[in-house]
Amino acid sequence: MLFPVRMKIILMFKLERHIKFFVCTVLFITLMFSGYLYFFVHDKPSVADDLKLVETITLQKTDIQQSIKLIGTIRSQHLTTLIAKGTGVFDALAIPGQLVHKGDLIAKINNPHLEKNLQYSESIEKIAKIQFDRFDSFIKTGYVSAKEVEEKKQAWIETQKEIGRLNSDLDNLRFFAPFDGVVGVFKKREGMQVNAGEQVVSIYDPATLMVDIDIPCTNLPALKVGQEVHVLKKTYLLSHLQNMIDDETHMCPADISIACKKCLIGSNVDVDLVVRERKQTLVVPLEAIFLRNGNSFVYVVKKGKTALVEVKTGLRNKAQVEVVSGLHAGQQLIIKGQERLYPDMPVKIFKQPVQDA
Repeated sequence: MLFPVRMKIILMFKLERHIKFFVCTVLFITLMFSGYLYFFVHDKPSVADDLKLVETITLQKTDIQQSIKLIGTIRSQHLTTLIAKGTGVFDALAIPGQLVHKGDLIAKINNPHLEKNLQYSESIEKIAKIQFDRFDSFIKTGYVSAKEVEEKKQAWIETQKEIGRLNSDLDNLRFFAPFDGVVGVFKKREGMQVNAGEQVVSIYDPATLMVDIDIPCTNLPALKVGQEVHVLKKTYLLSHLQNMIDDETHMCPADISIACKKCLIGSNVDVDLVVRERKQTLVVPLEAIFLRNGNSFVYVVKKGKTALVEVKTGLRNKAQVEVVSGLHAGQQLIIKGQERLYPDMPVKIFKQPVQDA
């Protein structure tokens, strides 16, 4: 009885060893197969993944402008400074920044001596008028002669002339707005003494602005009135161009009329003046062109491979250049990824991901 039990135990132990061996074998084979899939199948790059990635554009004809950078100063087309024509004490009747209309009284110079003389002359004129009227009424009675009447008339006229002169002198001490505009900063404070010839205040119209620029005169042959100009991210036209050299700047003055509500008069702005322009020509990014032995080249894609093309360039600006020969519309031009390229090299074109609207 003992022997069969022992044999059964031995058989069960051997069976358990075989089962463990089988399980280990299956696990080993599974791990080996998984490793093969992971290293040799799953992550094995395709032929397309090995290709050099480049970015391209399709060449089309467009316009290009070549400009020169200048610095301009914002001015008001209607700007004047009022000058004192007499002497006296200053009296401001408006405040800086106030909007005034043409003919409005802005300030005046008080001159008590002139004012008293005017009052005195007005009194004399009244007396002279009474005397003339009295003598004129007596001429028919024969109590006065025609000569005496004429003398009284001339005396009256002289007093009127004196009043007119004094009123003119007083008007010269008053400052009226010459046009609709804004009052600038007063040069004199209220109560200060003002002498003839001194500046009092400026008047300007912020609705009529212009930009003064000085252009290198070598560019004059390519310029004309109406030339396109870029100021403050807007496009304007050249309003005026002088065919003369300024003695101080040794440049040729010009100006551009602009519309700007927030511009500060007297401030400087960047100006891009278009000096040359081509319509409907091939234009490529500057980054697409590179030099070899002093000549300009680009890479294009033909049937999935690169092709080296020599080009001749024309106008250029800060970002683009005109190609006058070597390329034609419709070609795929490589603009990024030119590093380590060579002719007939297979490449993959980068495609921008489509964004949802």
